[in-house]
Amino acid sequence: MKNMYRKVIIAAIAVVSIASIAEAKTLSIVAVTQQDTIKSRVKNNTHVVTSNKNGNKGNYIYINNGTHEEIKYNGDINLTEDFKDVKSISANGYLRYLKKGNGVNKKLEIQSDKNGKLTRKYYEGGKEVAYEPAGKKWLQLEMPTIIAKTGIGLEAMVQDIYKKGGAKAVLAEADKIDGGSSKLKIVSYLMAQPNLSAPDTKLALQHAAVASNSDYELGKLLKKVPAARLAKDDLAIAYLQAAQKISSDYEKGKVLSHFLATPHLSKNTAAAAVKTVNSISSDYEKSKIIQKMANQESFLTDNYKLTFGAINSISSDYEKSKSISSILNKQKLSEAQYQALFPVVSSISSDYEKSKVLRNMASRLPANATALREDYKKTAKTISSDYEYRKAIEALN
Repeated sequence: MKNMYRKVIIAAIAVVSIASIAEAKTLSIVAVTQQDTIKSRVKNNTHVVTSNKNGNKGNYIYINNGTHEEIKYNGDINLTEDFKDVKSISANGYLRYLKKGNGVNKKLEIQSDKNGKLTRKYYEGGKEVAYEPAGKKWLQLEMPTIIAKTGIGLEAMVQDIYKKGGAKAVLAEADKIDGGSSKLKIVSYLMAQPNLSAPDTKLALQHAAVASNSDYELGKLLKKVPAARLAKDDLAIAYLQAAQKISSDYEKGKVLSHFLATPHLSKNTAAAAVKTVNSISSDYEKSKIIQKMANQESFLTDNYKLTFGAINSISSDYEKSKSISSILNKQKLSEAQYQALFPVVSSISSDYEKSKVLRNMASRLPANATALREDYKKTAKTISSDYEYRKAIEALN
C-alpha cells in the first residue's frame, strides 16, 4: 500500500513538473512573438495590458483593486477641434470605452459603418440609455484619459497647444498625465515641431529624461534629435544627461553613437560625453564607443586623461587593446599623451595583447624621444612571456 501511495505521489509530481515546463515554454513563445505589439505588466495589484498594431488599432486594459478600465479602437480616428469629442472614424472603425468600479459602471461605443457614418451608444449599469446628453458629457470628461492612454489625436493636440502657448504649455500638459510613455510621446511630438528654439529643445530634453521609464523609447526619442543641433554646449549637456538615464548599455551605446556625429564638440561637451561613456558597464559597448570617439580630436586635445581613464576601466584585455589601438591608429599623440597612456597599457593582463599594443606604439614614437622610449621599455618589462617581450623590444629597435 505504501509503495502504491509513493508511486501516485511521484506520478503527480511528474505531471505538475511537465505541466509547468509546458506552461513556461508557452509563455516564452508568447513573449517572443508578441513583444512588439503587446505589453503586460503587473505591479502593486495593478494589471495593465496594452497593444498597438500599425498605429490605428489597439487595446488598453487597466485593472487595479476593483477598478476596470478598457479602451478598444480600430481605424483612423479624428477628434473635434477642442479635442473633446470624436469627429470621424474611417470606414468600419470603432472606439469603445468601458469603466467599472468605485461606483462607476459606464460604457460607450462609437461605430463607423462602411460609409463612415457614426453610430453612438451609451450604457450605464449595463443598460443602454440615450447618448445625449449623458454619454456625450461623459466622453468629454474622459477624453483626456483616452488621448493620453491611446495616443489618439495626441500629435494634433500637441501642435494646437504649441501654437497657442508654446513649449512650456505643451510640457505643462505632459506633467498632468500619469504614465511615462504618454509623457514621452508628447515630448517627442513637441521636439518634432519645426524651428523649435534651442531653449525649448533643452526643456524638452530635460522633461524626456524625467518622464521616461523605457530605455528603448527614450533612446528612440534621443536618436531623432539631429546631431547638428547638439553643437551648442547647453543642448549637448542636456542631451547627455538624458542619455545617462538609460540603463541599457546597448541603448545608451546607440544614443552615444548618434551623438558622436555632432561636429566640433567643445572641451566641456567632450568631457561630458566621456563621463557618459564611463557609465556604460559593458566592456564591448564601451570599447565600441571609444573607438568612434577616436575619430574626433576633441576627446584627446583637452580630455585625454578622462578618455584614457575610461579605457582603463575596461576589464577585457581584448576590448582595452582595441580601444588603445583605435586611438593610436587615428590620432597623432603628444609626448604627454603617450606618458599618460603607458600606465593603461601596463594594466593589460594578457601578454599577447600588451605586446601587440606596444608594437603598434613602437613605430609611432619619435626617434629622439628618449624619455618615452624608456617608458616603453619599462612597460615591456611587465610582460611575463619571454617571446612576447622580445617581440615588443625588437619592434622598438
